[in-house]
Amino acid sequence: MNKRLGVVMDPVATISVKKDTTLAILLAAQARGWSISYFEQADLWLADGRACGRARPLTVRDDQSDWYTLGEPQDLALAGLDVLLMRKDPPFDLEYIYTTYLLE
Repeated sequence: MNKRLGVVMDPVATISVKKDTTLAILLAAQARGWSISYFEQADLWLADGRACGRARPLTVRDDQSDWYTLGEPQDLALAGLDVLLMRKDPPFDLEYIYTTYLLE
């Protein structure tokens, strides 16, 4: 059975490939056959009491010069994911707080 992992994170293009733990988590999940949906905070919203997001399928690789590929965006209800991680670096600001409220 294919598990669906969502990850809310900083722009994937800006991560530090050598030391980013989010990339390590994503590589491990993908190796176990999980599909990955990528979100940034601005991709999330609430509609009719349901948390939704504009997801982009994400494929990751252990290659410092070419570590990811993003697919075409698609809107989906976050409840359809098996797991949703929020891996966001500081600042701890109002956008961060609102995102945690939405995900709760």
